[in-house]
Parts: sequence; structure tokens; C-alpha cells
Amino acid sequence: MWKCALIVVGAAAVTLAPARASADFGTPRHGFGIGLGMGTGASGVSGKLMAGPGAFQGVIGVWGSGTDAGHYVRVSGIALSLDYLFEMPTLVSSQYFNIDWDFGLGGGVGVATGGGTPGVAASAIAGLEFNFTRAPIDVALEYRPTVGFLPGFGIGLIGFTAHVRLWF
Repeated sequence: MWKCALIVVGAAAVTLAPARASADFGTPRHGFGIGLGMGTGASGVSGKLMAGPGAFQGVIGVWGSGTDAGHYVRVSGIALSLDYLFEMPTLVSSQYFNIDWDFGLGGGVGVATGGGTPGVAASAIAGLEFNFTRAPIDVALEYRPTVGFLPGFGIGLIGFTAHVRLWF
């Protein structure tokens, strides 16, 4: 599954980068970024679309629950996560990268492929984003406290996610 996602993202990057990689380096990102990341209950292909003073961020992929023998996360189904982020002014700027920050709200839905109860959760988000100025790449790290509604109510105050994206 992950190999297929990496091949799709790599093919899109190779195809679209030469034609659209004319970003204004050294300034905040504009347009659309795609890569790999994690959201509320979802891990897979990550996308971010700048929209005015904020941005929409989504992840489509898989969700897991528990661990199997050998401490690997068991993939339970497919999931979708969607966030709205308020983009804030740059914290640090250098000739190599900018450190930006954002905050917002998000939610996620997961559906088990083998039957069972779907997963539904909501999150608050506070993130740091490293925008490289010499390449159209960003790396985002997010603190994501979450409230789960299904399959049972639960609160997770310690949760972190990350994204790596190529911008067009």
C-alpha cells in the first residue's frame, strides 16, 4: 500500500515539477502542496491548499488500531482527515528556510474494511512548518489533541502528526 502511494506521489512530482515549480522562494507558500503525512486518524497522501488567510489540509489513506505481534500497527481500513488551518506570520526567516506556524481544527473518519464500527474524531491543531526557500518543499510538525467519538468516546491530549510536501 505504501509503495503504491510513494510511486503515485513520485510520478506526480516528476511530471508536474518542471512545469509548475516556479514558486517565489523566500515567501510563504501559495497554491497547492502534495506529499505524505498524518491527520486525525488517517495516514497516507497529504495535501494542502492555501485559501486566503488560511489553508485546507487533507489526508487520505489508512487507519490502524492496536498492534500485531512484532509491534506493527494493524491496518483496519481507509480514512479521510480534513483540517482548516489559520496561517500565522513567519516566526523565523533565513536564506535557507522559513519557520511558519498555524493553528486550527480538524476531523477524521475511518471505515473498517473487514466490517466493524467506523471511527470518528475531532482535533485541535497547532503546527510548525519548515518551508525551504531554495526548493518547493515543506516539512510540518503538528501537536494534535484529539477527541474520539466512535467506536467509543475518548480524549487523547498527547498526539503528534507530520507532513512532507512538494509545492506547485
